[in-house]
Amino acid sequence: MRVLFTIFPATAHLYPVVPLAWALQSAGHEVVVASHAGVVDPGVIDNIAAAGLTAVPLGTPEELPAALGPHTGDAKPDRPSLGFDAHEAEDTGSWRTARSILTGMFRLHYPEPDEAGARRPVLDNLVDFARVWRPDLVLWDPLMFPAPIAARVSGAAHARLVWGMDNIAVIHERTKRELADPAAELTEHPWLSWLGPMLERYGLEFGDEMLLGQWTLDLTQSRMRAPLDLTHVPVRRVPYTGSAVLPGWLHTPPQRPRVVLSLGVSRRKIFGKYSGFPMREFFDSVSALDIEVVATLNSRQLDTVGTLPGNVRAVEYVPLNQVLPTSSAIIHHGGGGTFASAVAFRVPQLVMPLVMWDEMVTGRYVADMGAGLVADPDALEVAGLHKQLVRLLEEPSFQLGARALHDEMLAAPAPKDVVPLLERLTAERR
Repeated sequence: MRVLFTIFPATAHLYPVVPLAWALQSAGHEVVVASHAGVVDPGVIDNIAAAGLTAVPLGTPEELPAALGPHTGDAKPDRPSLGFDAHEAEDTGSWRTARSILTGMFRLHYPEPDEAGARRPVLDNLVDFARVWRPDLVLWDPLMFPAPIAARVSGAAHARLVWGMDNIAVIHERTKRELADPAAELTEHPWLSWLGPMLERYGLEFGDEMLLGQWTLDLTQSRMRAPLDLTHVPVRRVPYTGSAVLPGWLHTPPQRPRVVLSLGVSRRKIFGKYSGFPMREFFDSVSALDIEVVATLNSRQLDTVGTLPGNVRAVEYVPLNQVLPTSSAIIHHGGGGTFASAVAFRVPQLVMPLVMWDEMVTGRYVADMGAGLVADPDALEVAGLHKQLVRLLEEPSFQLGARALHDEMLAAPAPKDVVPLLERLTAERR
């Protein structure tokens, strides 16, 4: 069968789908991955090809609106966040903030028409490609709402591929309850303002399927999922963190405990200097420890820290699947890809959540499983981080917790084992 993946234009959204795409290709299916060069990550198309997959460009940054602009620059500490805890009570209100922000972001896919009646590149280009290529199955990023439209127009079965907490489904479910409550004074789903015109353009109606797919492939750990009445197909998240030549310093095991410091693939571009992490002070604090710190820092970050201690190695980028097998701990932002890589290689984690989606949930889960510790992102201070790191390295219980997390990951079916189920569901739903 022909399988079309569609991803939001960020490498962090590409990497989770790569192992499943490989599994489908290895089973003899045709696979393509469609996205567009975005304001966050212009290189995402090249990264699709670098992963050995066929890329289908849907547009260039110049063709796209600036809808994401307010959410992708250097994030100020007081900027509203998309992140919320899906396990919290509904009256907290943070999910409504996320719903409002998403309403603006999703206009990326369907901006207001200009006076010349310009095309909507993401939606129209994807539909045009699907009509010609005729996929049997469309697997789509939860933030790529043109995908179910392209699937319906081309006659394909379609499902979401969820890479983190299913915040979209949580917001939609709560919004439906709000619509049913006369006291709420909500008369129309807020997302109709952008999705309605997209659907009308192709003669389709608004409904659950256009927001949630015919079923949901879920890459998250089972105990992290929000309770939702959806058809879930669990899939093991196999870490893929990019392709690169193995550097010489990784050819031999480290002589002392190795600690990785990572802000993620896309996250450091988004948060920049406002991450709140006291980098210079932290490096000074660990300079006397008998450890090796590998810090993934770009040139701008290096400029702010000055000369590094002798036990800190700064690298622009190294795939986590190359460095984590020989690491004793990792300090990270709470992103799903970094978390999954640490789980796969049984590495204890110190999570300092930079909240964008579900990082607080991830940090709490790591701590509850005994696989690591969480630093308060609103009160990051060097003495506390130093103490937490030393605990991770010296207390054996964190290794046991990391193994428990790894065992839970192995309980989900591997991508290759999901392929026969996808073949059956596609035949039933096309």
